[in-house]
Amino acid sequence: MKTVFVAVNARYSHSSLAIRYIEKYNIKFNPELMEFSINDSIGSIYSALVESGADVYCFSCYIWNIEIILKAAELIKKAMPNIVIIFGGPESGYNSDELLKKYNFIDTIIRGEGEIIIGKVLELIQQGKRPNRFYQGECVDLNSLKFPYTTLDIENLKNKILYFETSRGCPFRCAYCLSSADSNGIRYFPMEYVKKGFKFFFDKKVPLVKLIDRTFNCDSKRAVEIVNYIIENSTATKVHFEIEASILTDELISVLNSAPKDMFQIEVGVQTINHEALTAVNRNYDLEKIRYNIRRLTEPKNIHIHLDLIAGLPFEDYNSFIKSFNFVYSMSPDMLQLGFLKVLKGTQVSERFTSDIKYAEFPPYEVISTKWISASELLKLKKVENAVDMFYNSGKFFNSIRSISEKPPYDNNPYSLFEQLGEKTKRSEKAGKLANTAFYEILYEIFGDCIIEELAVDFIKNNKTARLPKFLHREMSKSFKTHCIELINNPNFVESYKISGNLKDLRFEHILNKVFVMDYSNNLFFDITEWF
Repeated sequence: MKTVFVAVNARYSHSSLAIRYIEKYNIKFNPELMEFSINDSIGSIYSALVESGADVYCFSCYIWNIEIILKAAELIKKAMPNIVIIFGGPESGYNSDELLKKYNFIDTIIRGEGEIIIGKVLELIQQGKRPNRFYQGECVDLNSLKFPYTTLDIENLKNKILYFETSRGCPFRCAYCLSSADSNGIRYFPMEYVKKGFKFFFDKKVPLVKLIDRTFNCDSKRAVEIVNYIIENSTATKVHFEIEASILTDELISVLNSAPKDMFQIEVGVQTINHEALTAVNRNYDLEKIRYNIRRLTEPKNIHIHLDLIAGLPFEDYNSFIKSFNFVYSMSPDMLQLGFLKVLKGTQVSERFTSDIKYAEFPPYEVISTKWISASELLKLKKVENAVDMFYNSGKFFNSIRSISEKPPYDNNPYSLFEQLGEKTKRSEKAGKLANTAFYEILYEIFGDCIIEELAVDFIKNNKTARLPKFLHREMSKSFKTHCIELINNPNFVESYKISGNLKDLRFEHILNKVFVMDYSNNLFFDITEWF
């Protein structure tokens, strides 16, 4: 009997932790792993699955992939009527009755943790018995789980993000999160297992490991021990995890502040500062303490900080969201993630606010409007989200955006800056897809010469070969290129700036009566006007 565990990831750069845990726990069935992304065509997924020639196909279902999986599963069942199709994962588990009734090509659905129960189901199939249509998963003893990665996995997942966990469950009961429906509580993997796992990643020089722990610092002493281990042993691996900022301890902040630059990415779900909204979704915390703790984390500038907001929460209107945005922006995160409420089946939000929130009945079940915020206002926030991603999160306009947001009226209401950029970008896109330089030109059209030097710096830093935007005029003399070549052959010049001596790594620009050089190999930028 051949069994295939199938994952369809949200991006090509992602990988699936779930199917690897289940594979290692059920290694006696010698299962095969097959991974795709939602950007793959149905035809290519279908043909790969059929060509694998398996007897059993087990799909890992989430809101981002359920529609693709349903189509692929239907096709392979029609092509191979005798196969068994099993669905697992949160998007099938909390919707099992509806899925089984609507789609007769699904043979079995498993809800909850799958490591143990999938083995029992495969055992039945191997014996020639027909499994039930539904099974409730069993809470696995984390001491019994094998490490989900092998050296072969690392080779196969080169250039992809690897996921890991040090705990399961969450101590909080956020009304919009499926963890609020989990009755198993918080469980921890053995510390020896966690450290061995990280050592494996470090030895393999894995670039990025993302922890899927719901709240990494729910046990602060344990978190301190893990962070210390990472600091002491990682040489090339960056670790990303999510924390609850209101419960950060002085000890954990101190340890994180001592970490080498860029070793950690930390995500904090602020979500909103509206107290009524926070109460409605079971997230009561001290906002000033959050602000204080995040500022302490950002002070050394050694950690990449992501702060999250959710639009469409109960009791939050448009003006309230603006206040939440400005609160988060004031903490200068490296990334500001503006998300939209997903009304997931099985959550308290889906049960308590049925008449107050309108949302899509299909995945990802995103909010359309609420009693407090209109559909048109949420569409306006979509434009703001795009503007934040392009002009802030990309980092390509760092100097320009910082300069603008420090000036009136944006210094008191930075939200209005991204609202303006969102509208302008949307209008510009009507003429077709925007070229890279168009976003610099959008900023120049709105703000003009007051930020022209900042725009020049941002452009040169982020564009090695692209032509200058129309508003920047190169001052080129016959001797300029010759002088640039002379400089990189001048040991005093190269040593003064510690830049590459290879012209292919450099960009020299004579603009705005200044001369700039960018070394892309070392990410170094200088004003070198004094050398001309």
